Formats: sequence, structure tokens, C-alpha cells
Amino acid sequence: MLVRGCGDIVNIGSVSALRIVPDMAAYSASKAAIHAFSDGLRADLAETSIRVIEILPGLTRTAIVERRFRGDQARAEAYYESFGMALQAEDIAAGVLFAARQPPHVTIAQLMIMPSNRF
Repeated sequence: MLVRGCGDIVNIGSVSALRIVPDMAAYSASKAAIHAFSDGLRADLAETSIRVIEILPGLTRTAIVERRFRGDQARAEAYYESFGMALQAEDIAAGVLFAARQPPHVTIAQLMIMPSNRF
């Protein structure tokens, strides 16, 4: 990218980097690391045409919850249902495309994507 003089780096983190979730300290810490890495990389590349985009999804239906409950699909479904609403992977992909399709002089540094019923 440096040789080419342009490019986009998209890091997928989590809202958990900024809003701690009980019982998920290690997960939140790993997402906080992505957040810090993205900020640092953006600073390091500020004088280039390389954009660093950090996507911070809220609750999204992925395999992570099922793994958290050791393959118990019913428990994972109940977890999502308890929130009333969750994002889909396609929602996050749409956010990535939105950020990447901005004109070269615009960087969406951080994009928090949340279910409508969350704050």
C-alpha cells in the first residue's frame, strides 16, 4: 500500500472495546487492543493516503455466542432473544462498504454500528 500510495485497512473490533460487557473481560480487552492498534496505525499512516477504518459492531449474530455456550444452540438463541434485536453479518458488511466507498480525502475512522434498541 505504501508503494502504491493508497489503500484501506479495515479492522473489525467491537463496541465492547468502549463499553465493557460483564463476564467478558478477556473479550473486551482483546477488542480494546484492536481499538488502540487502529488509533496508533492511523497516526503512523496519517501522512499517507492509507486509511485506517475501525468498525465497532454491537450485538451481532455470529458463532461466538454459540462457542461461548459450548455449542448449546438453544442457549445461544435464548441469549440473542433476551436482547430483542441483534445485527446480522450483512449489516456490518454494509458499514464496511459505506466507509470504504468514501472519497479518498474522507476517512471514517470509527464506525459504531448498533442494533436500534441499544444505546
